[in-house]
Amino acid sequence: MNDSFRPMFSKEPVSEKNGVIYYGSEFEGDQFDEKDAESWTSGGKFMHRWRNKGLSDKYRNEVYMDLCRKADDLKLPIMDIASGPGLGLLPDIYSFNTKSRILAADGCPLIAEKWSEFLNENEPSADISFASFNAADMPIFSDSVDVITSNIGFSSLRYAGADNMLGIREAFRVLKHGGYIFTIENEFEDNNVVQKVFDLWGRENWFKNNKLSWRERFEQAGFVIEQEKLHLRRDDNDFELGEIAASFGLEIIMVYKAFILRKF
Repeated sequence: MNDSFRPMFSKEPVSEKNGVIYYGSEFEGDQFDEKDAESWTSGGKFMHRWRNKGLSDKYRNEVYMDLCRKADDLKLPIMDIASGPGLGLLPDIYSFNTKSRILAADGCPLIAEKWSEFLNENEPSADISFASFNAADMPIFSDSVDVITSNIGFSSLRYAGADNMLGIREAFRVLKHGGYIFTIENEFEDNNVVQKVFDLWGRENWFKNNKLSWRERFEQAGFVIEQEKLHLRRDDNDFELGEIAASFGLEIIMVYKAFILRKF
């Protein structure tokens, strides 16, 4: 780990291996096993993601790339939360500036371990450090982080409390005054349609407590929203709830938005 990040941490890690620090968050986020890791490494998913960094596609569109450029333009150390197997926004930010100082954090230790190994082998000059901790309970001092990035990171936190506020409040706490968040998050376009699907399905709506929009959550946490742009609208009928909706002749639309937030 780059020594410039170590003073941010308020607790000693449970363990450290090859410069990756672990805080015992094995059960606090999406978890993966060695079969998943095989698909990332020998299966080529990490290599595909890394080779295509900075290249546009349907998801990494103009709005997405503009957000990454703006994060890089600050020339400040970056911490990405809930980076996941795709490593959040970091590969694309790195494609604009190979001198970026970056900390990738995820609740799953295997993600941190395998990405660190991959980069040590394939891009050893990259100044990308790794840590495994719960983004809803960060072992980091208040007012100590310059920039946070997220690509559906806040949206995917498992134990973020009512209306997914814990991760956002933690991000506000650890950011320095004047610090930024660059994030893409998703939400249902119409919660009434979602409720109708659950009613027809005869199941309890497990999204019923998510009543706030991301704009409302960010403002409630204390952030000033400097940018809110539509990233894309997507028919999400390719996952279980979407398939159930389609069986009733309904369509669930997921909206992705790119935000720039600032803490004053």
